Amino acid sequence: MKDAQKQYDYKVETHLHTSQASACGISTGADMARANKFGGCCAIVVTDHFFNGNTAIRGDEYSKYSWEDKISLFVRGYEDAKKEGYKIGLDVYFGFEYNYKGAEFLIYNFPEENLLAYPEIMTDPIETVLTKIRQEGGFVIHAHPFRVASYIPTPVKLFPEHTDAVEVINTQNSNEANRLALEYAKKHGLIQFGGSDTHSAYPQDGGMLFWRKPESICDMMDMAKNGEYEILGEQYLGGDEI
Repeated sequence: MKDAQKQYDYKVETHLHTSQASACGISTGADMARANKFGGCCAIVVTDHFFNGNTAIRGDEYSKYSWEDKISLFVRGYEDAKKEGYKIGLDVYFGFEYNYKGAEFLIYNFPEENLLAYPEIMTDPIETVLTKIRQEGGFVIHAHPFRVASYIPTPVKLFPEHTDAVEVINTQNSNEANRLALEYAKKHGLIQFGGSDTHSAYPQDGGMLFWRKPESICDMMDMAKNGEYEILGEQYLGGDEI
């Protein structure tokens, strides 16, 4: 439970894409790091689209390489951001956005070595994938579950028993989509997350605030599990309160 006596001043961007690994990304990882540092973040989570989503690694580049080489290509945006973050005093954590028939999940704490050991992530049933990720210490956030877009079927399939959290404020969403996500999270007792879902290098007004700087992505997850955070961007709920 959030402690009202604490100041929640440490901003983390929880959902962003780079041009190196997301086809929809506009800016490099380094540019994203600089922009978010300028925007007041102490940390960011790079969540590029995985191979079953809007990935930048496709066509010949995807088909001709081994699984190890594909993963090496995929982490370029994160590594670029991390290198720049080290220079400017910004912590950079690895994540990715996994797609299943339009349902998209932000995956935390399932690093490169886990992906290298699990090529079946592309073929296993979604329930198996999410279960394995969580069993190995990963954290699963259902991203923008009620977004209306051409690539998302209606209604999107929900997996409350296989997720840890719901992105209840996504600054690229409509207010109605965010309100529905908030209702869904409350109904199932899931942790509430917020993120900008940013694709370009300019400061955003989404993300989350913590009462102290996270020491790692696991530390951030623990604070989230304990309710020790605030979500930015309540204006994207259209007046509703979290």
